[in-house]
Amino acid sequence: MTHTYTRAGVSTSVFLLSTLGLIGPAAAQGEQDIEEVIVRGLRSSLESAQNLKREANSVVDSIVADDIGKLPDRSIAEAIQRIPGVAVSRFDQPADPEHFAGEGAGVSIRGLPQVRAELNGRDIFSASDGRSLSFDDVPAELMSAVDVHKTPTADMIEGGLGGIVNLRTRMPFDSEDMLLSGTVKANYADNIDEWNPEASVLYSNNWTNSAGKFGVLIDLSTSEISSRADNLYNRAFFPRDDIEDDRVWVTKGSDWRRNDYNRTRSGQYLALQWSPGTHLETYVTALRSEATREWYENAFFLDAGVYPVPPENSDWVYDENNALVSGTLTSPSGIALGTSSRVSKNESTTTDISAGATWFVNQWTVSADLQQVKSTAERSDYTLGTVIFPEQIYVSGLDNDDGPTIVDVDNTLRDIGNYSYGQMMTWPVKNEAESTAVRVDAEYEFEDSIVSSVKAGVRYAKKEADNREAFSWSARVQPWNLSAWGDDVPKITDASLMQAYEFDNFQRGDAQVPLSAWMYKREALNDFAATTHAMAATTQPPAGSEWATSLPDFAEQGNLNYAPNKNIQDETSNAAYIRMDFALSDRFGGNAGIRYVRTENTASGYFQAPGLTVGDEQIFAFPSEPISAKNSYNSLLPSMNLRFDATENVVLRFSASKGIWKPEFERLKAVWTLDVGWNDAIPEDQRPTDGDQVTRDMVKINLTSNETNPYLRPMQAKQYDLSAEWYFNDAGGALTAALFKKDVYDYFRVQSYSVETRDLNVTATNVINTGTADVQGIEIGGSYYFDFLPAPFDGFGVTGNMTLVDSSTELPAQEGTTPTDTDGSPINDLPLEGLAERTYNLALMYEKERFFVRLAYNYASEILQSIGPNGWNGTDQDIVWKLPVFADAYSQWDLSMGYDITDQLTLNLEAYNLGKSKTKGIMKQNEAGEHPAFVYSQDTRYGISLRFTF
Repeated sequence: MTHTYTRAGVSTSVFLLSTLGLIGPAAAQGEQDIEEVIVRGLRSSLESAQNLKREANSVVDSIVADDIGKLPDRSIAEAIQRIPGVAVSRFDQPADPEHFAGEGAGVSIRGLPQVRAELNGRDIFSASDGRSLSFDDVPAELMSAVDVHKTPTADMIEGGLGGIVNLRTRMPFDSEDMLLSGTVKANYADNIDEWNPEASVLYSNNWTNSAGKFGVLIDLSTSEISSRADNLYNRAFFPRDDIEDDRVWVTKGSDWRRNDYNRTRSGQYLALQWSPGTHLETYVTALRSEATREWYENAFFLDAGVYPVPPENSDWVYDENNALVSGTLTSPSGIALGTSSRVSKNESTTTDISAGATWFVNQWTVSADLQQVKSTAERSDYTLGTVIFPEQIYVSGLDNDDGPTIVDVDNTLRDIGNYSYGQMMTWPVKNEAESTAVRVDAEYEFEDSIVSSVKAGVRYAKKEADNREAFSWSARVQPWNLSAWGDDVPKITDASLMQAYEFDNFQRGDAQVPLSAWMYKREALNDFAATTHAMAATTQPPAGSEWATSLPDFAEQGNLNYAPNKNIQDETSNAAYIRMDFALSDRFGGNAGIRYVRTENTASGYFQAPGLTVGDEQIFAFPSEPISAKNSYNSLLPSMNLRFDATENVVLRFSASKGIWKPEFERLKAVWTLDVGWNDAIPEDQRPTDGDQVTRDMVKINLTSNETNPYLRPMQAKQYDLSAEWYFNDAGGALTAALFKKDVYDYFRVQSYSVETRDLNVTATNVINTGTADVQGIEIGGSYYFDFLPAPFDGFGVTGNMTLVDSSTELPAQEGTTPTDTDGSPINDLPLEGLAERTYNLALMYEKERFFVRLAYNYASEILQSIGPNGWNGTDQDIVWKLPVFADAYSQWDLSMGYDITDQLTLNLEAYNLGKSKTKGIMKQNEAGEHPAFVYSQDTRYGISLRFTF
């Protein structure tokens, strides 16, 4: 096939021409020509995606719906994980490996999680960070295709170091005739043993009269899923020199939890098109997505509090690293064994309204587009805990990657009279963000010239965000405050807040841990304020020990209206670009361009300096005051994409570009606190009691910002890509390979440095731009269909891909997040967070006449999930330790099949996680070695659906 470079530098094959309607809004938005293809059937969708890749003017991989409103997988993230170089996070938050996600959520491309999302070529985002999108917020049923752009062109909106994910919806002109399609579906999850409904319907039509051609499309969807994760955790091992002759390593505890998750989501999409003639096309689109995610967690916690010791006749057993494997844990004050109940509810809404027009005049194409996005996200999050203090607990299998064995030797969990009120936590969030963007693009096509077209455009965007997050943790009875109660530790006397709770079929029956205990009722969590005050009424510490307890701070730390909990952002960006498409011969051409963008940001926040209390005075205290931090920067982003048709079926590509990732809004928060404390060199009994006697050298003063900085600049990367594509037959057979390299710099890292403020020289600790990383790798993919076999075996096919990624970093040790073992030693030679060095995908399929089946396999190697996440950090014996926690290698088999009952009616069956794979984690220490960090047992999910299309 000879490749001809048209006005966008892309040819349109006979196959595409035969299936296209009029050009949709992508042309008006400056998006490269990835045209809409109407397909039905698994193989047709794969071949359509292959044609998009083959004809693209940069490096792009796509997932195309195999029928109206049906991506090949149940969610957007899980669909694009089949693409080479894409890995999906299976946790609720990337830095929170304690909570498993009901669906794939976060996405990384080629090892980098800085991935920007688009809707029909326009920027779209979640309210929380203003940059990326949580893909489980958007209904997959509304999408016709998803494109993963791995290299940019100059006309694409800036942002995205890993890549850009463009979500594409249908437009009315995609079909010449009336179209009505819908699905009803039932989903079943075996672990939680629940059925959930799902439904979607799409209507599209267009007609022509004297005023021109009109089109309307309405797409509605609603879905609900429930899932259950059974979780087991091991905690850090600590050095002990008081147990054996040699140093041994002993864990302080384990915990196990049941997490019931429910997600409801609805989507509404409207698209209108009007073309009065061949020279003008206009459109209006509106998309609204609403999602509610709620999880209800009940948990057991084993925490020795003070370091445990063996019984008099020790039964402790160690591994080759002298780390405890099994034994009976005892403590003079008892071993802390508690329960906890937590409910977290997240409600989010995203609305995108866009309008635009495209004019075609001779060799000119001019387009204009207006977009408004509004996004909100609110969370209520409450935790209540209990604690008991049995004399002994037996543990074993601390090296078992399926989780430890825990035995409550004296059955203390059964009797509510053993329980005390433990801890309370509230963690509310309320985020609001909106954006208005306007862009104008103009393109001129040349005839009989090596320059096929020149395109230029401008874009203005304004984002505003009001993000608020509060947190308050407080204690009643805890291991560290037992001394305040003496021999009279208060017990729970009113059982009205409690219920007997049992974990049924926990870890599918594989776990050997206590499964029955007293926990808080759901109603107690829902009425959090009343419950915590009732708890406090019966747990008043003795006089002089008021320090031991507290209540949730609804006035300040737990209050969303408290000034330090607010993050107000106002950002404008002005961009301009020019792009040239060229064809030096029938075989060689491409595009080159440059994009300039100026970003101006104002972060409104708060400064506080409570000072140090000395006697009756507050010294080094300053009035609290609002602050406004203004920041601006310019970015110049060149890009070049070359293509060479080596033969009719072999395409070679080379791309080079520069990309940026603007700091998320939560990193730009402008809240500064001037903390004052006594210098460690001043003994407590020598500290002055009169403020006038305190000199500057007696105190340490730090200016902290909780790992934020309103003056941050973007991360940047120089990106290179070299690829080859061989389309070796007309039946969809292909082999592709790509080498890529990203030189990333100006990372976001927390550092300390000297600065002067309020006429004081102090130490400031906040996030700054520093450090570099090199990410390089290879992607290999292919597809083959066995059409040469005799019927019925000619319906078989196979697709697969493999990605290998390597990284090296020169990043300074991050203040406060340096990987540190519990003995204070640094933990070195760690990869980039979120990077899977190896990912594989394999799909075996069969499609013949009315029947199809696909068996898909996905594998991701070990990933550094986080450094020092909750549960794997702390301060013990004056050592601030933070352990790296990895998600272990994970693989999963999924099955889907369908049968066309008639040309209009299709029955589909699905099954996900056929092998009941468990998600496992690893915590890494130096001398103690590696140990299992967690193991999650999640649902196998089944779906049955009926789809109609007219």
